[in-house]
This record gives sequence, C-alpha cells and structure tokens, in this order.
Amino acid sequence: MIDFSARVRVRRLATAALWFTIALTVGIGGTITSAEVGMAYPTWPDINGGSLFSFIYTEMAEEFGLGSVVEHTHRQAGVLTGILVMAAAAAAWFGRGVPRAARLLALAALLATVAQGLLGAFRVLTNSYGGAIVHALGAQFVVVLIVALCHRVDPRWDEPAVPVPATAAAKLRRWSLLGFCLLFVNLFTAASLRHKQGAFAGHLVLALTTAAVLLYAAHLAARDCGASVAARRSGIRMLALLSVQTLLGAGAWTWLLGPLAAASQEQRAQFLLQAALATAHLLVGVLVMANAATLAIQARWRITSEDSA
Repeated sequence: MIDFSARVRVRRLATAALWFTIALTVGIGGTITSAEVGMAYPTWPDINGGSLFSFIYTEMAEEFGLGSVVEHTHRQAGVLTGILVMAAAAAAWFGRGVPRAARLLALAALLATVAQGLLGAFRVLTNSYGGAIVHALGAQFVVVLIVALCHRVDPRWDEPAVPVPATAAAKLRRWSLLGFCLLFVNLFTAASLRHKQGAFAGHLVLALTTAAVLLYAAHLAARDCGASVAARRSGIRMLALLSVQTLLGAGAWTWLLGPLAAASQEQRAQFLLQAALATAHLLVGVLVMANAATLAIQARWRITSEDSA
C-alpha cells in the first residue's frame, strides 16, 4: 500500500502557499500598483534604512506615508510565501513516496519564487516599468507552478483517468490549452495597462477573445466531458469566475477610463474606489488563471478517450 502521508503534507503546504500568494502577495502587490505607491521604498533589501521585519506600521505611515505601509506588507507577504514554498519543497524532497515529478515541480516553484523576489528587487532598484510588468507576470507563473504541484501530490492523481468520448476529450485538451496560453498573453497586456505602458483597446480585444475561448472550454468540460466530476466542477467554476471578472472589468473601465472617471465626488473616495475595482479585477484574474491551469491539467492527465480506456 502506498503511503500518502508525505504527499498530503506537501499538498497542505503548497495549498497554503497558493492562497497566501494570491490573497497576500499578489493582492497587496496589486493594491500597490492601483494606489501608485510602487516606489514608496526605493531601497532593497532594507526599508529606507529600516528592517523588513518591523511591524510598527503607525510609525512608518507617519514618517513615509500610508503607501509605505502597503509596500512594506507586500514585501513581508513575499517572505512568508517564500517560506511556505520552501517548506513544501523540503517536504517534497525529503518525504518518502513523493513522486519525482512532484519534487521537480516543488523545486521549480521554489526557484520561480526566488526569481520573483529578485525581480521585485530589480524593479525597485532601477525604478523600471518593464521590470514591474515582468514582476507581475512572474507572480502568475508562480501561481501556476504551485497549482500544478497541488494536483501532482493529490492522492487522487493515482486513480484511473476518467474515460470520456474521444472527440470531446481532444477538444477539451486543445481549447483549455489555447485558453491558458491566451490568458498569459492577455495578462501581459493587462500588466502593461496597469503600469501605464499599454493600450486599453489591445487589452479589451484580447480579453474578449480569451474569455470566449475559456467559456467554450468550460462548456466542453461541463457538458461533453461531464463524466469527469473534477473537470465539470472546473468548468462550472470557470463560468462563475469569468462572469465576475467581466463585471469587474466593466466597472474598472467605467470608473477609471469611462464616463465616471471624472465624476464629481470627493477625490480621495474616487481614488479608493478606482483602486479597489482595479485590485479586485486583478485578484479574480489570478483565480481565473489558477482555474485555467487546473482545467488544462485535468484535460491532459485526468481524462482519457473512451477508445483507449
């Protein structure tokens, strides 16, 4: 009998790292961009001469402004994510019965997390918008690697793949992979736009194209590949996430670029609303990316055509 205890331990650590990455590291990072306080601290690794592990936020806010607190907590969240990914990698490499593929994924996630931290340092030390865009994309890449790790150490991975009609299986593989790749390209246009280096029209066209492809993949997963409960759930979840993301995108455009961008209201309230919409749009986008990765993984490895079953 296979001992799954080590794999379960890796999965728990990887899942914790995933949610900390999305909610804290990416979420706070998105808030920094939305609030335009990315250079609140132009130094690295020190914090304007202070310690990264200082938790006296009120003093920071008084001395350097509220934006410095957001940037400070982002760096602290990055350290926490790094510790969790490091723990998952250690558990994978030193745990008995962990597949070699999972160990390599854990190592890749750790190296990507380290590279992401160095990219953040490069962005700060050079005040580079290009570095900021690559740093934003790097966070999504880390999320995808952790998602893949979570799946590979799941004990259910060793269960037989679910047979579905051959045509449906092939379609789901093609469309889920295409949607995943388009999503990454679209994230580049989104990151460029958020850092004021891109055009809204390009992002809009690519976003609509990506959404259409992902919706079709979700439709295939929920209807034609419904024999796979996991794929069906991923398809339904994708439909829900894309619906929310579309509404947030419309709201962000309306308040940031559209008719209400210059609405007559208190300036601080307007800024907070715009920042909240932009950050929420980013966060749901990360969830879409995680779910798109899940759907592509399930289509490739967790279903099989009935002809070959």
